[in-house]
Amino acid sequence: MIPQKKNVRPINELILSEMNKQGLSASDLAKKLQISMNSMYHILKSPTLQIHRLIDISWALQLNFFKIIADEINIQNPLDPEKEALKVENKTLKEVIKLLGKE
Repeated sequence: MIPQKKNVRPINELILSEMNKQGLSASDLAKKLQISMNSMYHILKSPTLQIHRLIDISWALQLNFFKIIADEINIQNPLDPEKEALKVENKTLKEVIKLLGKE
């Protein structure tokens, strides 16, 4: 089951906010993206967006929207217990090598 989406702003709101910060109009961004005004208005009205289009917009506005979204959903990747055990073992082995004067 997918958890409820909390505190995640729709992508069109994020784009509009950044456009306002940069003083860009819809026409300005459409020119940068080389798309029609119809397409631009569709993007700005829709709360969802195709990934390839978001990549283009990120480049045009020089802002990583993917990072913003990732920060907003705040999913903590679960730790891999085997990987964590190997890190601890690696650290211990480095300390032993250091004590033996082999480093």
